[in-house]
Amino acid sequence: MTMSQQKIPAPWVKWCGTGKHGQGARKKNAVLKCLKSGHVRGHFSDIPLRPDLDPTHSMYPSFEHLHDPSNHQEAVVEARIINDMKSHLSENEFWQVIEHLFLVGLEKGKIKPPFGKRLPRNWSPAKHYVKKGTQQSPQTPLPSLLAA
Repeated sequence: MTMSQQKIPAPWVKWCGTGKHGQGARKKNAVLKCLKSGHVRGHFSDIPLRPDLDPTHSMYPSFEHLHDPSNHQEAVVEARIINDMKSHLSENEFWQVIEHLFLVGLEKGKIKPPFGKRLPRNWSPAKHYVKKGTQQSPQTPLPSLLAA
């Protein structure tokens, strides 16, 4: 099935129409590039993404330009935290994510063996983004976030 024949999963339809990149088919095309077996997975991380999360959640989907911010045709979807992880994660969380990305790189043939580990099932960072004027509150990990 070609990308143009695939359909956007129902939970993603609303997300595809939001924000400045919701114009035209920018987000729709990015989602279709990341659609695998009915699940939208982060382009770099291979983590299943959920558009129903609060936009302040670290795992909220993000529209990611691959090469040039003005080239919307070469854009994909990725978890917000992956885009911001260096400044957002603790050192331990950062290296957990790096180990996971290393394995995805192995799977994609971008990194050659010998090592790599996936993130633990249900992994989520301890901190999430906050709305202006609010305080950070602890969040519980999402059930089966990495299960798909």
